[in-house]
Amino acid sequence: MRNGRGLSDQWAESVVVRPRTTERHITVHKRLVLGFALSILTLIIVTAVAVVLSVRFEECGGRDRDGATGESGTRGGGGSAKLNGSRGDRTGDRGDEELQPWRSSRLPGSVRPRHYDLRLAVYMDNFTFSGEVSIELECINATRFIVLHTDRLEVDRVSVTAEGGAGGRPPNRPGGGAMRIHRHFPYPANQMYVVVLHRELKPMRVYRLNVSFDAAIEDELLGFFRSSYTLQRERRYLAVTQFSPIHARKAFPCFDEPVYKATFSLALRHDPQYTSLSNMPVESSSLADEDGWVTNRFARTPRMSTYYLAWAVCNFTYKETQTDSGVTIRLYARPDAISSGAGDYALHITKRLLGFYQDYFKVQYSLPKLGKENTVSCFFFLRVRGDGRCDEGWELNLRTSFVFRHETLKLV
Repeated sequence: MRNGRGLSDQWAESVVVRPRTTERHITVHKRLVLGFALSILTLIIVTAVAVVLSVRFEECGGRDRDGATGESGTRGGGGSAKLNGSRGDRTGDRGDEELQPWRSSRLPGSVRPRHYDLRLAVYMDNFTFSGEVSIELECINATRFIVLHTDRLEVDRVSVTAEGGAGGRPPNRPGGGAMRIHRHFPYPANQMYVVVLHRELKPMRVYRLNVSFDAAIEDELLGFFRSSYTLQRERRYLAVTQFSPIHARKAFPCFDEPVYKATFSLALRHDPQYTSLSNMPVESSSLADEDGWVTNRFARTPRMSTYYLAWAVCNFTYKETQTDSGVTIRLYARPDAISSGAGDYALHITKRLLGFYQDYFKVQYSLPKLGKENTVSCFFFLRVRGDGRCDEGWELNLRTSFVFRHETLKLV
């Protein structure tokens, strides 16, 4: 027994029990490889999804920006979807100008003016003015945008109404009335003002744009500006216009390009100590009961570009003469210049030139004032400048008389 027991113990000690460590390691390695593969696959999927989402976000962001600023195309034209769908092919300036017409240096041409009804109140005590303009528009192409020119004008209120068809149809036709405005804003880079509507303007229909505004009477010889002179040791002021070539936009909202011709009706309200002049004669004049200010309403002009419109608020007097054909010519100037005869030469040379051109071209003076006589008004005001430039407007020719020494006088 002792020997047998000893043998069994020796046999038991000699038997080596193998641990199961190798199998466990293999299992762990398999799991690690599987987890790494799943991680790589997940990373690839997430990257692909992120790329797709970023592309979609850029496209949606572009559409949202266009929609937020009223820059998407017209609903009825069908061009908006095509342009948005091919943004990669049309990312140049031309595509931007189609979606944002105010980014172009020229007006879009979707609407054109037919008549301006302009009313101004001129405050010579602080050199400011306020105004309201009602523009009769004809729609050429369907659009939600009305783009016109303004420069240094503070726009207060804007409204748009539908008035009927361009063919003389009644203004109370179905679909007329106020148009809902989405937003309106200035675009100073191109001196434009933009009105964005909720629905399109229809071609061949007439609309009316009403804008009220305020501005300063500047001192820079452009737009509606002021000048001064001394009379009996007293400084006096006047306000006149210089719209050529593109400065009517400084005086009122307008389509300030020569191609946009229209007729104009003007009313000027001012202190009664001043006189107001314009291209056409005064049609009616009235005094306000509350402040005693005078309002002069001028007759409707012929169809013309904006830079031909002219007006002046001053306390000048005039001297006149008459041509052989019955055209009365008036020269407006400072009272002391009129009394001293300083403007006689200009008055008589204008008379001779008008008669010469009528005889040479065999055409009578074609811009009669409303009334029994035709009148050409020459307006001289004092300004120290070197070129003596004059506005090329008709009926009211605004010229500068500049300070000079008599020995350096040159006749140009």
